[in-house]
Amino acid sequence: MATVIQDALVVGLDPASVIEGGVRIEGDRVTAVGPGVCPSAGDESIDARGAVVLPGLVNGHTHLYAALATGMPAPPRAPTNFHEILRYVWWRLDRALDAESIRTSARIGALDALRCGTTTLIDHHASPECIAGSLDAIEAGLSDVGLRGVLCYEVTERNGRDGVAAGLAENERYAARCAGRRAGRFAAMIGAHAAFTMRDEDLAACAALAHRFGGGVHIHVAEDGCDDAICRATHGGGLLDRLAASGILKIESILGHGTHLTADDLRRVNASNVRVAHNPRSNMNNRVGYAPIDRLARPILLGTDGIGADMFAELRAAWFKACDARVAVPPDRFVAMLAENARAASERLGVRIGALEPGAAADVVVTDYVPASPLTAGSLAGHLIFGLSATHVRTVLVGGQVRLRDRQVVGLDEPGVRREAREIARRMWERLERITLG
Repeated sequence: MATVIQDALVVGLDPASVIEGGVRIEGDRVTAVGPGVCPSAGDESIDARGAVVLPGLVNGHTHLYAALATGMPAPPRAPTNFHEILRYVWWRLDRALDAESIRTSARIGALDALRCGTTTLIDHHASPECIAGSLDAIEAGLSDVGLRGVLCYEVTERNGRDGVAAGLAENERYAARCAGRRAGRFAAMIGAHAAFTMRDEDLAACAALAHRFGGGVHIHVAEDGCDDAICRATHGGGLLDRLAASGILKIESILGHGTHLTADDLRRVNASNVRVAHNPRSNMNNRVGYAPIDRLARPILLGTDGIGADMFAELRAAWFKACDARVAVPPDRFVAMLAENARAASERLGVRIGALEPGAAADVVVTDYVPASPLTAGSLAGHLIFGLSATHVRTVLVGGQVRLRDRQVVGLDEPGVRREAREIARRMWERLERITLG
């Protein structure tokens, strides 16, 4: 039996397109799109009622472990800079994670993503007290909801040399597992926290693992000026010098943030094989500045950095922040970030996502957004920035399976899951409050 979505404005992001008609889904793939698509006897029919239907969105850089952080206890000392925000807030939170809270964070983060039409998450994880098997726990949480993920564990020396070894081992184990499956649901990258918390040999080890498994390194880069400053003071070299020497810039790595890239850094990044992940709301929240996206020639991803999974809201924030900074970036380039997210995930997963075309994965978002002004490829950016929002998401399919139907989660007791999560979060917060600043 096929599923047919009819009477839709079918939106494509890569390339930008708008087609009136229907979408036919057989199994886990799209098989037809266009005005002639209509249900046959025995098909399941979803009536879009003239509204926008678009491919499932991808979050280009996130931290699912932050899903239970909402309302968390304040740190015992108020941070005065970004490095202290890491030390007093996030590095204490990740130490409070155990296997139960990791899976629950992923499950809650996935539920929030599903309701926003985000069906794939490129995640960057840390849980230094529970490293081995942590990526399996995240995968399990995402699987509970039915989403896809590209996962990694951040290698860092801030928890000692044993932590470095365990982080490398978890990346290697999970990458090998994903390579053996090739099922299109989950894939691995090699994670690294940031160069300022890693030795040269550890950066090189991450690059070597990524090269071995045919992927890239997912790492924070120049989120704040402290990254380069500590690299020079502690590790004897500049940030980009160290990344270049490690080989990270030679492979298809993801550099999170890039907020404090200098003109010379930008030249080197633009000559590399990497993608930079732009996270405007997180950058504003952490007061680290504005990434120079107008000077980046390399493809740019768009991420939330753990502030939810609402890519509509992140796109809007990216646009407004650029306007506020008086940066001349055309609106179409922000839509291109969403398309680039899907390309990056597709490369790792081995299936075409982020598109509604024959052969693509059937990750589909049905909205109730019926535009009141012309919607064309040329006007799509305006509708995505000023019209569409997560509140319009009505029904979501992932791999051809309905996971959200008329705003109700399918196959999972969402209220029960959220009640259980509150108790797990409470216990995690108790552990958090016992952790000293370090």
